[in-house]
Amino acid sequence: MERRSARSYGLWMGELLPGLHNDITDVPGVLVGHVSLIKGYGPLIPSMGPVRTGITAIRPHPGNIYREPCWAGIHVINGFGKSLGIPYIQETGLLNSPILLTNTLSVYDAAQGMLTYLLQENPEIGHDARTPNLVVFECDDSYLNDIRGRHVKPWDGILALNRVATGPIVQGGVGAGVGMSLFQLKGGIGSASRMVPVNDKEYRVGMLALTNFGQLEDMLINGVPVGLMMKRMNHDEILCQVPGSLILVGVTNAPLSRRQLDMLAARAPLGLGRTGGISRMGSGEFCLMVNNNGLELKNSISDWELDPFFKAVVEITAESIWNSMFYATSMEGRDGHVREALPIEEVLCWMGLNSP
Repeated sequence: MERRSARSYGLWMGELLPGLHNDITDVPGVLVGHVSLIKGYGPLIPSMGPVRTGITAIRPHPGNIYREPCWAGIHVINGFGKSLGIPYIQETGLLNSPILLTNTLSVYDAAQGMLTYLLQENPEIGHDARTPNLVVFECDDSYLNDIRGRHVKPWDGILALNRVATGPIVQGGVGAGVGMSLFQLKGGIGSASRMVPVNDKEYRVGMLALTNFGQLEDMLINGVPVGLMMKRMNHDEILCQVPGSLILVGVTNAPLSRRQLDMLAARAPLGLGRTGGISRMGSGEFCLMVNNNGLELKNSISDWELDPFFKAVVEITAESIWNSMFYATSMEGRDGHVREALPIEEVLCWMGLNSP
């Protein structure tokens, strides 16, 4: 069966309209690139494979983000993650580097690649200018991947940054999402966007999710406990749970301040809850929200006008998570471990929908 978005099957994804591609690149200027690393099958041979991992790069705008930083806000839902760059954003409200997503033990290798990239782009760094704050988020893909092998290298980070492009973006088991699990099924990269009308203007809000969390019985789709149904049908023969994470990166072109971006990021857990996520112990979950419209906040938006943005964040958080699973295909990794794709036809049947 063709893998496509959750929305395309007639599922309710919220009230606000999506952008053209219904992904993060609907926000003007946003660019995304992937490097997928898939090699070998069979028993784990430490440092040799099998390899099921990758890296995903996000540039909030096509310019030099070190010289043209963005306002940003961040919300820590569950602090078990090992990501880089969070304290600086909390302190200053600034993002002055691209964003990389990868596996837990490859954070520093990815950061080395981004540092090389930024030093080449900005020869003044370390001489007459301050050093950048590198932002790298991670999830644990060790159930499928030889994570100790650290197969993501600095040059993969550079390659992902060089590959960034406009949408539509590839979703599912791609880039940083290659080895990720969602509700004990196959997860990965998902994305969604919304158009937000405020004061006779229309702004865009987009989200990209890296999903790697949850137990099957938790999973909800449009409020239906399809995960619990699946678990009962499979007689509890569900592959093991590995502590995971959820990374959410949102971008808007609305003139929002760092404080308002913090407020938007704090609404992301409401979207997570729509999917059944309960932020279990051991699961590191973060939401970064970025305004790529420049530091000068022209035509600023009042706090009392933020409700449509809150609704957008809740909707695209849930839809991005669902899309990561709807797009993903089954993956076999190390030691014969398998994460099965969401059985879409069965799910639609349980929900009383026919597959179009």
